[in-house]
Amino acid sequence: MSILKKNFGRRQDAIITDCFVVMPDGVTDADGNRRYCKIGNAAWDTGATNTVITPEIVTALGLKPSDKNAVSTLNGIINVDTYLIDLCFENGYKIANLRVFSSEDYSDFDYDVLIGMDVITKGDFVVSTVNDETTFSFRMPAKGLTID
Repeated sequence: MSILKKNFGRRQDAIITDCFVVMPDGVTDADGNRRYCKIGNAAWDTGATNTVITPEIVTALGLKPSDKNAVSTLNGIINVDTYLIDLCFENGYKIANLRVFSSEDYSDFDYDVLIGMDVITKGDFVVSTVNDETTFSFRMPAKGLTID
């Protein structure tokens, strides 16, 4: 098992990593290819219930909405489309058929992907800052971590 890790070298106010957003298993474009986007600014957000992708990713992958949901945001309740994706990480982790949200309301995000608690609760999520250096790690499946 490989652990997703990142040492930022300084204190961080956000946990930002790379990821891949991929068309879900069994879905291809007209040429029979599974499209993907490499994302360099995926933010891990413990305040987000669900994972969110920008409309630009939806367009780039040619995703079709699977449903609609009303969600509560800082700006109030909005209606969003839901999509199925595979969320992949460079260490080989893959979360298949993940239901994510997207809406034009997310067009002005600072991040292309907001990784929410729907992903974070699938593993052990650790953020530690020692000597003013923040380190992040994520392990799936969870083994269970406690601090005494």
